[in-house]
Order: sequence, then structure tokens, then C-alpha cells
Amino acid sequence: MALNVTLNFKKELQKGKIVFGQTIGPRNDPEKTVQALKNYGYDFIMMETEHSLVNKETIFEYIRVSREMEIPILMRPEDKDGHFRCYMDAGINGMMLPCVNTVEEAIFAIDQCYFSPIGHRGSGVGMSPYLMDSQNLAEMPLSDICEYVNDNVVLFPMTESREGVSNLHRILALEGVTGTIIGTNDLVLDIYGTPPKMSRPETVSSQIVEDKLREIGRICKEAGKVAGIGGFAPKGLAKWAKEGYQLFMLGYVIDNNYEKLKPAIDEIKSLLGL
Repeated sequence: MALNVTLNFKKELQKGKIVFGQTIGPRNDPEKTVQALKNYGYDFIMMETEHSLVNKETIFEYIRVSREMEIPILMRPEDKDGHFRCYMDAGINGMMLPCVNTVEEAIFAIDQCYFSPIGHRGSGVGMSPYLMDSQNLAEMPLSDICEYVNDNVVLFPMTESREGVSNLHRILALEGVTGTIIGTNDLVLDIYGTPPKMSRPETVSSQIVEDKLREIGRICKEAGKVAGIGGFAPKGLAKWAKEGYQLFMLGYVIDNNYEKLKPAIDEIKSLLGL
């Protein structure tokens, strides 16, 4: 079991690497799904429990497989103020936290994800072999354990509202926040108030929405933090890559449909010359 997989992922992000992730929902085979996504060139996987039903035992299987295949595993939990510590202690490497609008909400997440001195995470070490990548805890000082866990955590409070945009520079300034990922469709609904009489591709490409996306990208660049986005076809994502976005969510795996998702990453990599 490799050490520091997520720390190395973070270092690549800090260097400006463009990365691709896939959201995983229910009724998939963990072994086949993760292997296929890694083979296709995805850099991380994202368990989805905000909008879909994936049980805890299944998530634990994904954690096991992700460790064996050396790919970071993140999670979008049911709620921004839920208690997701059990997932972190089981070995989830980080959170894509929905609809974070305020600094206080981001601090709540930091406290759950990180040990002191960054946060106030409770100690659940030893409950899962995957949290510490099977290192011998009896031979490690507690300070080294906390440091290892902190090094291998990423945290992406999602920006999904105008309020979240207005507070984003303060949220990104917090230690432990890796960047933000935009919930594009939720941002559209917040901007318009009611669903406009347009298709989803039309709404996300409207001038008022694009102005907000550019503002978010600018704030992330100024803060030196990662800007992530989903909700677009590959051509749309490639456009935002040219404007500084570097983390892209490319689809949704359900009912073992991972083979249908390979063309998306092939297309965007071709568009970006990767």
C-alpha cells in the first residue's frame, strides 16, 4: 500500500496540474469501476452521497480498492454541516462539501477534516487500516500520525451561490482549504432565482453565469488555490481550463456505465493537448 498518495496529488495541484475526477453513485462494482477509471486516466474518484444512495459498507470497499490502486478517494457528503468524521477515519482522503456560503461553515469542515494545529478532528486512528496506509501505529509518535493524516487530506468547499462567491476570498484564505469546486447548476438556480426557460447548457453559458465563473476563477488565482468545475461537456470544460480552472468533474458512474464515460476524458485531453 503506497504512502502519501493524496499528498503527492496535492503537490501536483500546487504545481498547476490539470486533473480529472469522476463522480460515483450506486450500483457499481468497486473493483471494476476504480480500475477502469484509473486506466482511462482519471486522477481521483468522488463518492456521491449528497444526491444519491451509496451505503457505508460499499464506500468502505471503494476505500480499500482506491488504496490498492493508489488513487485518491474523495466524497461529497449529504450535508455541509453533517458529521462525516466516520468516513474520514475510514480512509476517505477529502471532502467536496456542498453549498458552503460562509467562513463559519468552512471552519466547521476544517475542524472535522484536520487534526491540530489546523483543525480539531477527533482521534479515530486505528479504526481502519486505510487511514494510515497500514503503517504500524505502535511505532509512530502521535504527532507523526496527525501530521501524516493532515498531509493526506484535501478540502474543497463548494461554491454554489452568490453569497458563497462574495465570501470566497475569505474561505480560501483558511488553512486547510485546498480550493473550491463550483456546483454549476446550483449556482445557476441561485443566480436566476427560478429555473429559466432555457436548457441546462444554455443557462451555464449565459453571460451572467459566465461572469460569476470568471470571478470565481480570478479569486482562486489571487488566493493561490485550486479552481474546480463540473456541469459542462468536454468542450465547455476545456474553455474554462484556458481561464485557469484545473480540476474537472466529468460525469457520473451508475449501474457500471463506466465504459460510456471514457470518451469524455479522451475528448477533453485531446482539446487541451494532454
